[in-house]
Amino acid sequence: MDYLAVFLPSLGVGVVFYLVMRWLFRGDRAERSAQTRAQQDAERWYREVREREGDAAPFGHEQEMQRPQRGLALRNSIPIRESPEDPGRAE
Repeated sequence: MDYLAVFLPSLGVGVVFYLVMRWLFRGDRAERSAQTRAQQDAERWYREVREREGDAAPFGHEQEMQRPQRGLALRNSIPIRESPEDPGRAE
């Protein structure tokens, strides 16, 4: 009986861990399948629009749709005073 009392808490934690991991993996699998179905539906819809509308770009041309990049792309556009300690400094 003493062996069972020692082994039971570890077994309980193992069962809880198994159930949580199974829940996570099933949720991940369901999310991936839903994402795949949504992507396939969007591709099918886009093909139907292209077939119906012709070869004209239904969502505008790429030149019209381009916007200036934000975030790290702006980093090189800001003038920064270079210090002599800067190892990447061009002389």
